[in-house]
Amino acid sequence: MAGMLRLQANEIAKSGRVLNADDVQVLLAEVGGRIETVGRLHRLLAQGGVCHLDMTEYLQDIAQATVQSMGRNIALAPASSTSCQLRPQIALSVGFVVGEAVTNAVKYAHPAGAPGVIALDCQRLADGSTIVRICDDGVGLPQDFDPNSDGGLGMRMMRSLAKQLGAALEFVSHATGLTVVLRLPPNRPISTV
Repeated sequence: MAGMLRLQANEIAKSGRVLNADDVQVLLAEVGGRIETVGRLHRLLAQGGVCHLDMTEYLQDIAQATVQSMGRNIALAPASSTSCQLRPQIALSVGFVVGEAVTNAVKYAHPAGAPGVIALDCQRLADGSTIVRICDDGVGLPQDFDPNSDGGLGMRMMRSLAKQLGAALEFVSHATGLTVVLRLPPNRPISTV
């Protein structure tokens, strides 16, 4: 967490921009969301004997906390009843990716402030791979935005975490919103790269 805070501070310093009260509020909400992601995982692990986590509940909790902390008119769609299990060390990285994707959806999906909806889905496929989807009903990505190289700290974190997981990260932008898809390979151990 300290490393993430330092990265955030360095990014702000490099930008040279002066933050107003709204900028600071959003920044602190983002940092709070990252801390809550770790805290939620630790609470689940403290229950003892957990070698796999139910990702549907964990990810829904992360998304709900993120949406509430940012104070925008965004609703979270009800979770699917599908159970999706992952090992704790993978769950934390997936939780960070989901937290960043939800943060981006809250900040950018409805720039005019219209109400919106974010939906999450975690699914284990027959081949043992896992698909995590974060969908919003907003404006999608700007035409000149390349999600594979553009963006700030949150986008860089998402790409880096996907790489560490050996996962594919896709951004599907369309007229009715953006879908972020994280595809985790079957039973692959987490990389330390």
